[in-house]
Amino acid sequence: MKFTVNLPSQLLPELQAEQFRNLRTQVPTLYGVLLINTIVLCYSVYGSVPALLSLVVPGIFLSLVVVRAAIWLARKRISPSEARITHYLRSTTVIAAFVSLGLGVWSVALLRWDAGDTPFVPLFIAFGAIACTYCLSSLPRAAFTTVFLSTTPVIVVLLTSGVHMKIAAGVNLLLIFLLILRLVVHQFNYLIESVISRSEVKALAYSDPLTGLPNRRAFTECLEDAVGAVSKDGETVAVALIDLDGFKAINDTFGHASGDDVLIQAAARLQKACKDCRMVARLGGDEFAVLMVADETSEIFNDTGTTLVLEMSRPFALSESNLRLSASVGLASHSELDASALAVMSRADVALYEVKNSGGKAMSWFLPSMAARLKRRIIIEQSLRESNPAPTIEVVFQPIFDVQTKKIACFEALARWNHPQLGLIPPLEFIEIAEQTDSIAALSEQIFDAAIREAAGWDSTIGLSINLSGVDLSRASTPLMILSLCNRYGFDPGRLEVEVTETSLLSDFDTAREQLDLLRKTGIRVALDDFGSGFASITYLQQIKFDRVKIDGALIADIIHSRDARRLVQGIIQLCSAIGAPSTAEKVECKEQVAVLGGLGCDRLQGYFLCPPVLADKARELANSRQLAA
Repeated sequence: MKFTVNLPSQLLPELQAEQFRNLRTQVPTLYGVLLINTIVLCYSVYGSVPALLSLVVPGIFLSLVVVRAAIWLARKRISPSEARITHYLRSTTVIAAFVSLGLGVWSVALLRWDAGDTPFVPLFIAFGAIACTYCLSSLPRAAFTTVFLSTTPVIVVLLTSGVHMKIAAGVNLLLIFLLILRLVVHQFNYLIESVISRSEVKALAYSDPLTGLPNRRAFTECLEDAVGAVSKDGETVAVALIDLDGFKAINDTFGHASGDDVLIQAAARLQKACKDCRMVARLGGDEFAVLMVADETSEIFNDTGTTLVLEMSRPFALSESNLRLSASVGLASHSELDASALAVMSRADVALYEVKNSGGKAMSWFLPSMAARLKRRIIIEQSLRESNPAPTIEVVFQPIFDVQTKKIACFEALARWNHPQLGLIPPLEFIEIAEQTDSIAALSEQIFDAAIREAAGWDSTIGLSINLSGVDLSRASTPLMILSLCNRYGFDPGRLEVEVTETSLLSDFDTAREQLDLLRKTGIRVALDDFGSGFASITYLQQIKFDRVKIDGALIADIIHSRDARRLVQGIIQLCSAIGAPSTAEKVECKEQVAVLGGLGCDRLQGYFLCPPVLADKARELANSRQLAA
């Protein structure tokens, strides 16, 4: 009988694993049914047939059943390898053949005696066949073999007996036999379809859509498996994190399509250079990772790191030109003191950070001297993952003043974390770590919740501005989260402004633009933060509608003493006016800057000179009094 669903060969291990999981549960049940069924049959024929058939033969059979049931029950506590699973499935088919053949011969022997005049033997065979089908349906060969060898001899004897009742019983058994075969085929096809469907879903969840490489989730799980196995195999697990130096400039200068082309080429190079490695993955943006497993004395780790730097230094071919990039590579191996996947990744990330801080274009192993930074990072990571108690993130508010009225127009909500062990942690540090460890969703909701809840009690003319991270922009649930908080606290979305940086737009520009357009349709305003700090902010002004532009504080610092700096800021303010996006100057630090920016036509000012960030109570007081600027 032919199975109608074709299974790709690469999914065979997954199918066998699913078969093993099903059998591990069902086979002991099968043996229990056979045990009870055999005892009942022995009781019904006892005294009618010789002791050999009513006691000795079933006694041997029952002993075998008990032993095999115990073996399968023991397998519930193990997770065997692919080879062991294949062995278990084959041995199950062979043993099923012997057991079913024995049952068939024993049943025929009973039919030859006076006990055959009772309906118990055909009933025993029919019930046993149904039970085998139910419990062995995930392993068709075993199910077919069992049903065929146990029922065929009985069917032949019944059909050739010449007794009408026995012939009728034989016909019924034959029909049951055929229906069972059809049921097994149907059930097994369903099992194959579920494996294929699960594999397709897993492929979507575990792969990067741009490069086709495994994603961060797949890499982390593979690393956890590798680290868990090294204690048994005596091997060393190492991770190489690769970051492309200068990739941002390609996106800015040539566009995101060219940037995507570079990432695809980089992925292909990594796969070719690391074909003997356990896994190559894209973690996000321009960051890749390589998982290596080898003998502790192997030089593959150093050789691979060097090769990665060389491969990324070769020119990348774009449609109109060849571009040269470089790569920073951080390596780390598992440690006996802390061999967790999180620790290995953190050490490699620290090593990568050190390379980039030293200029990039090189590789570096994690060194013990980097331990202090690693320890700090791990403490932050673990604190961010804790839900009880949640991280004690406090929200403070810095006023932003209107130049014309000299009154507070809105407040920017800023996150502050006074960690019980580490003290004050800069927002850039813990937000970056939160993004890398998938803790940013809970952290952002906590910050938005605290800020919107507080702003709901302000004067209704005072606005609220909150920063939105790149990861927030890539999540479809972000607009719903923000709007639900506004509804919860009765806060008008028209008073809310979200600030995004150029960097936050880079990871997935199209998704970010869609999310921002959706927010603007709800009445929420969108501001481009740190304008002038990147290479292509003007490009973003063309592609995304911004309601406000915040000029980077680094451009404000020299406007008093530098004519060129004043001209640059003046040009930015005029550009903002031309596109209908009011300007805000950040980091205003003195009275002279206030005067110059006012003369240049800047709309709003923000900085420590005007007012530093204040706690919620003070912000409420300032908001309701609309205090004038200094």
